[in-house]
Amino acid sequence: MQHATAEKQRTNITLSAANLAAARELGLNVSAISDAAVAEAVRIAKAKAWACENATAISERRVWIEAHGTPLA
Repeated sequence: MQHATAEKQRTNITLSAANLAAARELGLNVSAISDAAVAEAVRIAKAKAWACENATAISERRVWIEAHGTPLA
């Protein structure tokens, strides 16, 4: 499977001197690690936002299932 090359954009981040030094010493790619961490944080935030936006419907569905059972049961 081929992945489309994502457009990259330069930005500045602030890290503790100790963490940056340790990452460099270990040959870690700080940009890639940062990008992955931000992607995961965005995924989690979107999931939480979706759950909040749909909380009423989810609750109503749970009540219906408790009263009537699962549709295919």
